[in-house]
Amino acid sequence: MTKYRTILTAILCGTLCCAPVLAADNCDDALYRRYNPDKCTHEFRDSGFSFASTAAVVSGTAALIGGTIALLGGSSDKGDTSSAPHSTLPTYTMVGGDVDSVHLSSIFSDTNYASNANQYNDIRVAYSLARGYTGKNSDIAVFDSNELTDHGANVAALAGGTIAPDANVNIYTVARSQYDFDSFYTIGNTIQNATDNGANIYNFSWSANIYANQVRSRYHMEQMTDKNFIKSLTNAATQNDAIFVWAAGNDGNSQSSALSAMPLHIPELNGHFVNVVAWDSETGSLAYYSNECGITKNYCITAPGSDIYVSATDETISGTSFATPIVSAAIAVIREAFPYMKSNQITALLFETARDIGEVGVDTVYGHGMLDLERAPRPVGAELVPLSDGMTVALRTAHMTGGIAHNVKSENIKFAFVDSYGRAFDANLNDNISIKNRGIGFERLHDNKETNMHFGNIEFGFKNTELLKGDGFLSTDSQNMITFIGLNNSVQFGRTALFSRTTIGTMNPTASAESMINGFSRILTGSITLGATAGDWTFTFGTTDTIIDGNMYLRAPTGRRVNGDYTFANHSIDMTSRPSIEVSASYKFMTAGFVDNPFGTDELYFIAKTKLQF
Repeated sequence: MTKYRTILTAILCGTLCCAPVLAADNCDDALYRRYNPDKCTHEFRDSGFSFASTAAVVSGTAALIGGTIALLGGSSDKGDTSSAPHSTLPTYTMVGGDVDSVHLSSIFSDTNYASNANQYNDIRVAYSLARGYTGKNSDIAVFDSNELTDHGANVAALAGGTIAPDANVNIYTVARSQYDFDSFYTIGNTIQNATDNGANIYNFSWSANIYANQVRSRYHMEQMTDKNFIKSLTNAATQNDAIFVWAAGNDGNSQSSALSAMPLHIPELNGHFVNVVAWDSETGSLAYYSNECGITKNYCITAPGSDIYVSATDETISGTSFATPIVSAAIAVIREAFPYMKSNQITALLFETARDIGEVGVDTVYGHGMLDLERAPRPVGAELVPLSDGMTVALRTAHMTGGIAHNVKSENIKFAFVDSYGRAFDANLNDNISIKNRGIGFERLHDNKETNMHFGNIEFGFKNTELLKGDGFLSTDSQNMITFIGLNNSVQFGRTALFSRTTIGTMNPTASAESMINGFSRILTGSITLGATAGDWTFTFGTTDTIIDGNMYLRAPTGRRVNGDYTFANHSIDMTSRPSIEVSASYKFMTAGFVDNPFGTDELYFIAKTKLQF
């Protein structure tokens, strides 16, 4: 107990002192057990520790524990790809809906996956691998002991291992040995060095042995560490939009380490910080050694940390130190899939898509719950269609009149929608259009709101029509005007009159401001009606107003560039369509009609129109 109190005093006061001498390889020593739970049997569970992710900070120095490393990647010159198009993801709403079972099976049987199958299955890594994500274009900076030590090697191996094998992983040495850390001032310089080298994910598998609820303010945090250390973190957040992934600690405490409390007192780190607690896949609960999320619950997540095999070092390890690089690798996967996402979006996404465990909702033990790499790439929240002017409209089924819907569907247009995080997903326009009948009966009831003038057999006029009506993200003005010229002929045979009417019209329809439709050419319409009148009876046969020439122009979103700009594709759709055939019979003021729609459902209507005089 004396050793622990010495360290605690050094942290709180910031006084310079030497790290205590620890019993080497001695599981009877409490402090040794705390930092080496993987080397000590479970009979020492009362120590409340188990692996890396914890550190004792002594006058600006710290002690590290546990980790995993394997793939060490250097920085690479990627060139300017900010304007490069980025492919969208297929749309799927069920677990693994886009993943082939044969591909999944091959991943499950892979040696590297199988060696940690329980842990990887807990966070559903197989789905992200099956989707082709390997962490490309992410730079993970591991601040640890150097790669020649077990802890640094293991942490780095997990950060660039099975989950994100193509991530660039660099170790930045901040400790000479397990308990001999650089000063926080020096660590700050090391962090700035990583920032200058382009790192965007920062892994810290070490912690202080006081707790988050003991930190009182920013000033207190700066006194415990160093202003240069804090400044380096805020610089990284500002310059590189960095995400800091921090181990909660291995004390078995109800609160995470003091260093995990930084976002509570340093607002610049909000949205840039993930605190990680360790899960034991064998027991199906929080690892006995892991600290809980405690007051960090709103930015805390759970990941496997126990009995993880690292092939690069041929070791089986446990600790929050090793749960932490698993989360860092997951962030690399999300950055690869959606390179235009900002850090605050990525961290919010990880939290929202985490699988709830423990108490319902965000809790002080598991935070947001278990990291989930199957759920994270799927659409979340409202689905929106981006428009060329920067607006978005809700993606919901668009209703269009029959012939128009048919012509649009015949183009088999692919487009992109975005979720509440602005992530682009593929969709097929055909799956989001429903045919809606014009309602010829209502048009006849209102006489098409027609105004006309007759000059012998010739008539001129205009009328409203819903021929091009559409709603939702394919909306047009609700009413469009047809200006027409008609030719009328009639022949009398006794009490029976035969008549015909032919019209040719033009339209200049407009699209709604909140529509994927970009405009129309001039639209030509036509109709033909043949009929007979005998006494109080009238019979007609003919075509309704039909488009005989014209085009609709769509500007469909197709995805996002790496810099976040939306991309679009222009489509010109021929609006010429087959006519609907209408048959009607009228007796005095009553009319019955039938419309044979070539697209959509047929229509039967009854109308009674009369005038009441008093």
